[in-house]
Amino acid sequence: PKSFINTQKTSIMAREMSILKLRGKLDGMSFYKNSEGHFVRAKGGVERNRIMNDPNYERTRENMSEFGTIASSGKLLRNSISILMNRAKDTRTSNRIVSLMSTIKNLDNQSLRGQRKVAEGIKSVEGKRVLEGFDFNKNSPLGILFKAPYTLDVEAGSVNIALFNPKEHLLLPEYATHVSLSIACASLDFELQQSEVAYSEVHTIAIDADAAPLEIGLENLPTLEGTLFYLLLVELMQEINGQLYPLKNGTYNALNLIKVV
Repeated sequence: PKSFINTQKTSIMAREMSILKLRGKLDGMSFYKNSEGHFVRAKGGVERNRIMNDPNYERTRENMSEFGTIASSGKLLRNSISILMNRAKDTRTSNRIVSLMSTIKNLDNQSLRGQRKVAEGIKSVEGKRVLEGFDFNKNSPLGILFKAPYTLDVEAGSVNIALFNPKEHLLLPEYATHVSLSIACASLDFELQQSEVAYSEVHTIAIDADAAPLEIGLENLPTLEGTLFYLLLVELMQEINGQLYPLKNGTYNALNLIKVV
């Protein structure tokens, strides 16, 4: 029923505002739910055969072709560091990565339209800067949670903190008793869709510990030739009866892409 639908913004997709939340198909409309609420989408659109062959849809075909490299590049990054992402991410992380990959693809100034690639765009200084500083958990940005000044040695694969004081350098939520810090370096070849990741030892420190120097280092750097992504993970935990538990299932954890080389 039309009274159930708020058709603001578009007639193709709208937010469902009724008290009764529907799911499924009704009168040519599809009712569904995602992380942002209940929506309804009208059936329709151009036939696939026309899109793939009609000269008027040449730009559409080019966009579809380029979206393939965007999607696969985003997936390569996510899959390569899934161990870390499982500890610090939000519901929109994948979408936000795809958006940045699209920006990097646009920096490919070598390929024809419809053939631009993330693999080319990431070679530029601008392409690398697009991803630097990316927070995988927008609800807990590294710059807000973690205030300790640190230096990154990209050749040695280490992060150094001259004097780490947990109480002063962390924005601590209630019940946090410990913090864990670790780094990783992922080498990604977007052209060949290959990856290799090296991880550091995890350093777990009590919140009430005295200030002390801290070095977090990789044993070895990845050997795969590709773009290097350095990541810093900060995890907050609570100790109960001698056992450490993720604080609120990792909601407060921060994972940041601190450098792209």
